[in-house]
Amino acid sequence: MNEIFHRVSIRRFEARPVEREKILQILRAAMQSPSTGDQRPWEFYVVTDREKIVELSRCHKYAGCAANAQVLIVPVYRNEGLWLPEYAQIDMAIAQENIWLETDSLGLGGVWLGIAP
Repeated sequence: MNEIFHRVSIRRFEARPVEREKILQILRAAMQSPSTGDQRPWEFYVVTDREKIVELSRCHKYAGCAANAQVLIVPVYRNEGLWLPEYAQIDMAIAQENIWLETDSLGLGGVWLGIAP
């Protein structure tokens, strides 16, 4: 598990497409994450549309580097309908860590932009 020591935040992206198979592998890694009571409170929105990526890069003062990314994975979680909603943020953070470790293992770069609440 060298990715845990190798992974770094990348804020400058190359203009090359990310293969669909790699995106699906990253999502599988995220959904493989443990969650409290197997609640799986997460949803992952994959954004590849250039206009949407640029628009999302303007949603927060620290998100500007996302404008040049080829793909954004926007993770969100829900509290409704969970029997232990106080753990949803923790579950989401674990899933996001899996995203970054798998991204690195596939030879891709990324950055975790936390925008809350």
